[in-house]
Amino acid sequence: MHKLTFYPLGNADCCLIDLENGQKILFDFADVGDSENDEDLRIDLSEELRKNLEDADKDSFDVVAFTHADEDHIKGFSEFFYLEHAAKYQDDDRIKIDKLWVPAAIILEKSPSTDDHKILRAEARHRLKEGSGIRVFSKPEALEEWLEEQGLKLKDREKLITHAGKTIPGYKKSSEGVEFFVHHRRQFKKSKA
Repeated sequence: MHKLTFYPLGNADCCLIDLENGQKILFDFADVGDSENDEDLRIDLSEELRKNLEDADKDSFDVVAFTHADEDHIKGFSEFFYLEHAAKYQDDDRIKIDKLWVPAAIILEKSPSTDDHKILRAEARHRLKEGSGIRVFSKPEALEEWLEEQGLKLKDREKLITHAGKTIPGYKKSSEGVEFFVHHRRQFKKSKA
């Protein structure tokens, strides 16, 4: 049976899905607790996730998905995870990400709001350029111009992109017992009063 764990983080988000087949899928990461403060009831997320992986005899998450790059969804991720785009984020104490899931907006953002946001954008861009270890959610056309600026063709990266309104490849309810459907965030125009 699959297991969902929602971590007590106050006004922040992190959810772990342990699949029956042993895969671990982490949605968001916001390490906001203050371990120095006995009054803080928020969990030490880094410690808890390390223990979870250790108990499963793993050194990586199969998937780490970031729904968006607000601080309450990414705070501290650059101190916790092993990131492929720069050596300064690579040491034996960091937790690896087999596959990173992000919306295209994280890659296309021109002015990231925080340092963690900039670092997440750099990691997602690196993986997409390399052509591995990433799944991007979007209408592929949104990425076409950016890919061309990198000297890449959309058709060469399309297998890494899941269209809004589709399910993610590799997860079928009939075989894995779970599937993930990509929602599309619709932009509404303001009406004139």
